[in-house]
Amino acid sequence: MQSLSRALTVLAELNREDRAYGVTELAVAVGLHKSTVHRILATFCEHGLADRVDDHRYTARDGLAALRTTHRRAGPEHALADLGDRLGRLVVLAKPLPKAAGMVLQVAAVAGGPRSAEPRAGGAVRNGEEGGLCPLPVRPGHAVSLHRSALGRAYLSALPLEEVAGAPDLLDALQRIRVTGFAHNARPVASLPRMVAVPVRSSDGSCAGALGAELIQPGSADEVRRVVSVLRSGV
Repeated sequence: MQSLSRALTVLAELNREDRAYGVTELAVAVGLHKSTVHRILATFCEHGLADRVDDHRYTARDGLAALRTTHRRAGPEHALADLGDRLGRLVVLAKPLPKAAGMVLQVAAVAGGPRSAEPRAGGAVRNGEEGGLCPLPVRPGHAVSLHRSALGRAYLSALPLEEVAGAPDLLDALQRIRVTGFAHNARPVASLPRMVAVPVRSSDGSCAGALGAELIQPGSADEVRRVVSVLRSGV
């Protein structure tokens, strides 16, 4: 079933927009090797699910336009579940409380879970690394630290500068996040595991929250880049 899941993930990504997609672009977006994506696309072409534009670009057949419509209409929780499936790890959407003037953040939705998670005593799981205990479960309504967590800092980095106050080291960190476009924390924070996060913006460009995913290999630049790419495709 893993091969079917991978194929459906590529098909959904190929139908995200009405345009041609490059093999590398799709591979990065879904987190698969280029050769795997190339084989899947070749199979789609054989069965009339996709068309080959040139050596490296493909487009979905017009008859599958309904998939694009379904994706656009999907709510944030549905999109979060899709991201969790694609990444195979915990994905968290955090939003500000409506009456808190945008300065109190809480978990709005959770999907997915850590790979190779082994249940441990006390409601924690070991995520396959030495010392890698993450407190679970993360639940909607949990408070999110604005200053310490990746979710909180990603959110603060997208607010107007005049709305953010803090110590110089925090302001410096937020400036770095504005440049890179993402935040991350190397240690668990409260109920949240090690995470990388990106801001979520509303249709008018204002900051509506933050979207984050668990980091399985802290310190791995390749993992951070891949996860950030997938997160950005979902915001």
